[in-house]
Amino acid sequence: KEDIEWIVLAKENEKALVISKYALDCQKYNSTYTDVTWETCTLRKWMNGTFLNNAFSAEEQAQIQNTNVSADKNPKYSTNPGNATADKVFLLSITEVEKYFSSDNARQCKPTKYAVDNGAYVNSNNGNCWWWLRSPGSYQNYAAHVDYDGSVGCYGYSVLDDDDAVRPALWINLDS
Repeated sequence: KEDIEWIVLAKENEKALVISKYALDCQKYNSTYTDVTWETCTLRKWMNGTFLNNAFSAEEQAQIQNTNVSADKNPKYSTNPGNATADKVFLLSITEVEKYFSSDNARQCKPTKYAVDNGAYVNSNNGNCWWWLRSPGSYQNYAAHVDYDGSVGCYGYSVLDDDDAVRPALWINLDS
């Protein structure tokens, strides 16, 4: 295991919203090609199960806030975003990634070696990867993403794409 580097996106009272500096793994958004939302996708289950339990100690997990994760709509397409969820670990939405990152350049992300070993796409020119967002894409079986150049892909990729990386976000309690 390696330590995870975090970027602080926001602070409210005694908690902070953080996202991993690097894309940590490569996962499909959903394990089957079907209509899906963040609420029902297998990536959400993996992030709040396997990832949470393997990446954080019990003490660290106790500092991670259970968060009301909004079901943000895709601003360009009328796909169903599903329902809000309660998660410890989540992906940013299109709205959030545009709010917390001021430019395409700021959204660019490099994958970890682990993510590359698990199939993450790496652009040969800049070494950046694609990373998932929780918002639906242009079709119900597509999910939005951030491209290797940092642009937000509202159209999205198939939920079965197996070369998109994962940048977990979470709220942590700073008062512990």
